[in-house]
Amino acid sequence: MTLELDTRQRAMLLAMGIKVWQANVPASQRLVTPTTAAPTAPPTADVATLKALPHGLGEMDWVALADAAAQCQACDLCETRQRSVFASGRPLDAPTHTQWLFITDPPHAEEESAGQLLLHSDGELFVAMLQALGLALEPTQVCVVPVLKCRVPDTRNPLPEELQQCRAFLERQVALLQPQVIVAMGRWAIQSVLSANTPALAQQPLGKLRGQVHRFANTPVVVTYHPSSLLRTPLDKAKAWADLCLAHSLTRRP
Repeated sequence: MTLELDTRQRAMLLAMGIKVWQANVPASQRLVTPTTAAPTAPPTADVATLKALPHGLGEMDWVALADAAAQCQACDLCETRQRSVFASGRPLDAPTHTQWLFITDPPHAEEESAGQLLLHSDGELFVAMLQALGLALEPTQVCVVPVLKCRVPDTRNPLPEELQQCRAFLERQVALLQPQVIVAMGRWAIQSVLSANTPALAQQPLGKLRGQVHRFANTPVVVTYHPSSLLRTPLDKAKAWADLCLAHSLTRRP
């Protein structure tokens, strides 16, 4: 008695890992075992191509620094940049110091187009938070700067190399503004500011970083939520208010 298997049965047995041998099967009926495809290589992670920062950046005044940021070629973000976003709430020709410096996440497409940070509902909430503190978005009281001066493509997050490269602009802005306190708002702002001194600290969740006074460029730093995050999760507004009260306690009020 012979066991005759049709093509479907042979395929089922092969799928179960059982080899089937059958002599004198015409070539047209032989089941060819498919070859195993080579494993697909995992996608390569984005890597930043870095070049030299603008010469003399550490000695530039505010206007020269803004111009250098607009023409910077120190990383790949310059290739997709429509315009740089240097600061909000501070005229370029105003040399006075500021009490509060807010560092935010990189500008998104609409902020890049407008050349301003914290637009629409984000901006309305931010101004309301300032007013609750008795502050106004004017140069001697408040300045807002992005952690990166260029927009990051929507398809990815900022790269650590980009944050590190652009931090030189941030450090010079702090040196010129001499704020009494810095408030880092948002994941990427916090990561860049805190990793300047303690890289491992920057990887911790926001919940573990809040309620403490950190330092950046010899200035006290408090971390908190970005206004866009607060709009998505309104229950965090009470936490953000506590963060701002902590920052307020670090300022020298008249």
